[in-house]
Amino acid sequence: MNLTEKTLAAAWRENLANLRDDPGRIDFTGTEGAFNQLAVTTAPAVPPTVLLETILGGPVPAHLAAELASAETGHEIAAARATARRSHLAGLAARAGAPSLAHLLARCGRGADQAARLLETLATDGHQLHPCARTRLGWNADDIARYDLETPRPIRVRLLADPAGLLARSGADFRDHPMLAGLDLPDPVVPVHPWQLEHRIRPAHRDLFDTGRLVELDQTIPAWPTAAIRTVCGRDRPGHLKLALGIHITSTRRDISPATARLAPVLTEKITALVADDPAHAIAADQSGAWLPGTRDLTAIARAGLTDAAPPGTVVVPASALCAPSPVTGRSLAAEYADWAAGAETWIRDYAALVVPPVLRLASRHGIGLEAHLQNTLIAFDGPWPVRLITRDLGGVRLYRPALPFTLEVPETSPVAAPSRGAVRDKVAYTLFQNQLAALADVLARDCGLDRSAFWADLADLVADLDLRAADRDAYLGDRMATKALLTMRLNPGSEVETWVDNPLGAGRR
Repeated sequence: MNLTEKTLAAAWRENLANLRDDPGRIDFTGTEGAFNQLAVTTAPAVPPTVLLETILGGPVPAHLAAELASAETGHEIAAARATARRSHLAGLAARAGAPSLAHLLARCGRGADQAARLLETLATDGHQLHPCARTRLGWNADDIARYDLETPRPIRVRLLADPAGLLARSGADFRDHPMLAGLDLPDPVVPVHPWQLEHRIRPAHRDLFDTGRLVELDQTIPAWPTAAIRTVCGRDRPGHLKLALGIHITSTRRDISPATARLAPVLTEKITALVADDPAHAIAADQSGAWLPGTRDLTAIARAGLTDAAPPGTVVVPASALCAPSPVTGRSLAAEYADWAAGAETWIRDYAALVVPPVLRLASRHGIGLEAHLQNTLIAFDGPWPVRLITRDLGGVRLYRPALPFTLEVPETSPVAAPSRGAVRDKVAYTLFQNQLAALADVLARDCGLDRSAFWADLADLVADLDLRAADRDAYLGDRMATKALLTMRLNPGSEVETWVDNPLGAGRR
């Protein structure tokens, strides 16, 4: 969908200005699917701001107009690069005699982190439910070309030495991370994004450099940006670095709080221990954190490579790539896997049986709500079969502290601290069902003829049979479900807004 269509779909799903109750205001056609998600067929040939003005009956706030304009620019640059990238992958498949991208991946010798990042570039539109998925406020077109996901050249992550011990730390020493291997680093260091160093860190902390308390090093780390943009993977070495980046992406500025950096390695250790007995679930481990106390703009987290979390011989695929069109067949990568397996119905049933139980169990038994959307979910494939769920980036997790089976210091004001079990449940229901599984069901219905109603009915039976708290099971299988109102929140920045959508899991049970 183009940006006007994505804006219309978001307004419909959120019932913005009662659009679903009075759709005649907009001349469009489309089909409503699960959770009131709208697949737009035709929409007015106007900019998204003009569409919004019609829906709202008034002007669009200047900040949102700027975000949408930035999203347009970001998408145009990404789309222009997509053709060459798709042609390259199609050529590789042809030379290898691979009938699909899925088959090509099974033969791929590239490192797991680099292959997963390359697959992420297939999802050119970004977050499928967010009109501002490609917003990069703070970057100009040159910055987008240089640092965004589709850049054809790796960026050079900078290193700051900390000879005075100015920075606080959590977990392992960054110098022990594989991406920094082989560098002569006598003092502790913190990696920083090159744009952040130039535009945020140097201007704000000049005195620290002038007095030698922080030192810019000549050594750099070549790395590729991932779909998270501020998270990069090594060009040649395994692992990831999550770096503070003071630009506005989707809904918020992407600095990293000191609390997040402090918590990341500890939380990884705790949750990894909880899932240790489940061979079908692993956590991509956050190993190190560092931060300058009192600020969010000089913070970093180091994460282990994906090979550490994947069974030997498997291929790790970001779930976002499964919904993207394959450059080999033109159908979704999920459809290629389904065709290679025993058909869409069997394949997605196995997929859901892999990802749903561990996420719901953590939420219901332990008060841990994973942010299980497409971007944070990776799947290890053995041939066409999904065999392990890999969860990454615990920064968006929700923890209901009275239910935690371990002791963990979480500030009362932290967004990680869920005020209730319901908040944990809402996080899981939105990210897992509405974001991830709805997207997969839609592309398989389009490409393979999947019966979506039958899928949601099967999934409802799966949820009903899980050992969950009754209140959780009833909420997941209710007639309606809370959804994150992404567009409404951009109209009212700083607010957390939810609205209600029709729940196909409830319909399936009836």
